[in-house]
Amino acid sequence: MPEPGFYWASMFVSYAFYTIYTLLTFFIVVQWLQIDVNYYLIGLMPTLILLTPYFFRMARRTWLTLFIAPKPQHKTEMPTQG
Repeated sequence: MPEPGFYWASMFVSYAFYTIYTLLTFFIVVQWLQIDVNYYLIGLMPTLILLTPYFFRMARRTWLTLFIAPKPQHKTEMPTQG
């Protein structure tokens, strides 16, 4: 099980994902498509709730990727049964 600091740090990465998503959708929907801000906010809240599990998983994966290098597995290695 990863240490508690892992979850604490991935919480901040998740916060960054929420911020990026909100700013990106704001500029696309409100600035570029000229849709009213009230309609944007009404649509934003359900999407953030629905995307919460995805953002949490992406944050944990991102935090692991930053600090743990993957170990390449060779296809020639056969696991030994014993």
